Amino acid sequence: MYVTEGAVTGPRVTGKLRPVGGDWLTIRTDGVGVLDVRATIESDDGALIYLSYGGVVDLGPDGYQQFAQGELPASGTAIRMSPRFYTAHPDYLWLNRLHCLGIGQAFLERSEVAYDVYAVR
Repeated sequence: MYVTEGAVTGPRVTGKLRPVGGDWLTIRTDGVGVLDVRATIESDDGALIYLSYGGVVDLGPDGYQQFAQGELPASGTAIRMSPRFYTAHPDYLWLNRLHCLGIGQAFLERSEVAYDVYAVR
């Protein structure tokens, strides 16, 4: 799946996801979905910030079979992820030093995800 659009809002970064990148979900037979996402954020002031993250989606013990039969997970299924940010823009170099955790939800019926991302200090 391609990353097609999205918004980034926060106290120090606001912008949009550029329509490049990818979003892969590998569903294991135990019902755990493993995320591999790569995207580019363009801040409102024009900085480019590369974003990559891995994470997990627990689809339940029958999640693999249900997904294989075309059944989507429940709307709002929990996602846990750990994003990394990379940029050379001087105003956003502080992002390169962060370790973050994200708590989100998947709404696959409308091809959307939403996250709150926190820096771990």
